[in-house]
Amino acid sequence: MRKTKIIATIGPSSEDGKVIKEMVENGLNIARLNFSHRSQKDAKQTYKNLRKVVPHIGIIMDTQGPEVRLGKVKKGTELFRGEEVEFIRDKISGDEKKLSVDYPKLFDYLKKDDTILISDGSVELRVEKVGSSIKCRVIYGGKISTKKSVNIPGKNIGLYAPTKKDLDDIKFGAGLGFDFVAASFVKRAKDIDKIRKILKKEKSSMQIISKIEHIDAVRNFDEILDISDAIMIARGDLGVEVPASDVPLLQKTIIRKCLENEKPVIVATQMLMSMTEHPRATRAEVSDVANAVEDGADAVMLSEETAIGKYPVKSVQFMAETVQKMENYLRGRLPEALKSEKSEIADIIARNVWQASRDSSAKFIIAHTSSGYTARKIARFRPDIDILAFTDKEVVERQMNLVWGVRPFMAKSHRHVDDMLCDSAEFLYKKGFVDKKDVVILTAGEPVAVSGSTNMMEIRKIKSLLDQKKTLVGKKKR
Repeated sequence: MRKTKIIATIGPSSEDGKVIKEMVENGLNIARLNFSHRSQKDAKQTYKNLRKVVPHIGIIMDTQGPEVRLGKVKKGTELFRGEEVEFIRDKISGDEKKLSVDYPKLFDYLKKDDTILISDGSVELRVEKVGSSIKCRVIYGGKISTKKSVNIPGKNIGLYAPTKKDLDDIKFGAGLGFDFVAASFVKRAKDIDKIRKILKKEKSSMQIISKIEHIDAVRNFDEILDISDAIMIARGDLGVEVPASDVPLLQKTIIRKCLENEKPVIVATQMLMSMTEHPRATRAEVSDVANAVEDGADAVMLSEETAIGKYPVKSVQFMAETVQKMENYLRGRLPEALKSEKSEIADIIARNVWQASRDSSAKFIIAHTSSGYTARKIARFRPDIDILAFTDKEVVERQMNLVWGVRPFMAKSHRHVDDMLCDSAEFLYKKGFVDKKDVVILTAGEPVAVSGSTNMMEIRKIKSLLDQKKTLVGKKKR
């Protein structure tokens, strides 16, 4: 099984049920809805369609955050180096001469010689005059379109996350049943606390993915990581907030810290960008995906490639093939987690599960988990064999689709650990995953269904588990 997970953004190119199903068949694990480009009404319909077509995948709602975007822009608009372009306060249909933004207060913060970056920095402007409008000179030109990002690197422009819109969208997402919320432009732990309070009030099990895309988030990363459920390295905006040459090192550092803390980490933005228009990725893009896999990312993400691109299914397929080949190359490598010793019982069990997977002929690791805790502990060691995780909660089953190397299954709750282990073995045998002669490594916690109680490990043959199941059933009938 491919272990690094694939996230794809759902948009006009991929909303059709047939396309969604084909993407899942070709490797999609998690669907993402970007609330920068969606109304709640639109998101609700897409969410329902996803749940109907592929009920077991995870779904992320990605908040707009306190970002600045271009207003409406005429199709085919291109800015050329040396030309003058003017930002005005009125809402207009922009062109190469005049543009608008969706954040009027931006005008209050700009000064002469400030830099304005559009579309993740692909277009650069320099402010020449500030008045009732902002007159700029095009330094590096390019094509622009409606709602492309606008960044003022290194400058505070009075924006903070989460915004009122974000909080309203999060309440909506919690009520609908999204599995994750990706929080845009967080800068400190306090920003995540606000979201956590909303989720608690709404009695939601949504996990919080903190997006690292602002310089302040880099500075405060340790405190953000501590209270987040997962991390997304959003390299588009991050690459204009910090020097682009710093991004690869930041990516490696963030992934290492996430691994040490058993927090899933996603590498995102422009991974196969050329496939938005072309049926094949560039060699550099393939190397970028492979590098994220080697760094240890839990997931890699497609954005425009699947949202508005011409080849959404092929993009997922291409990424899955690239990931699989890199994982095959990395098999047998000692995990980064070995460098950080932990003395909690669950950590010792997880480490021994990994060691047993190397020293035995085990076919699978079978992890029983109420919250996903056990599966994340084991995944930290990046074992070569697959982790089959059983849970009695549907939301946990979907959320474990984000965890490296984990294939999640639903299972009924049990009062006794022996029943739990035997039932999972019987399920796998009946579904054809294992034969009677196969060896598996089982791990769970006792008492059962208590999050964080992982304290046991067994190495068993499937036959012995099936025989034990017969004995347990016989005793219950007496």
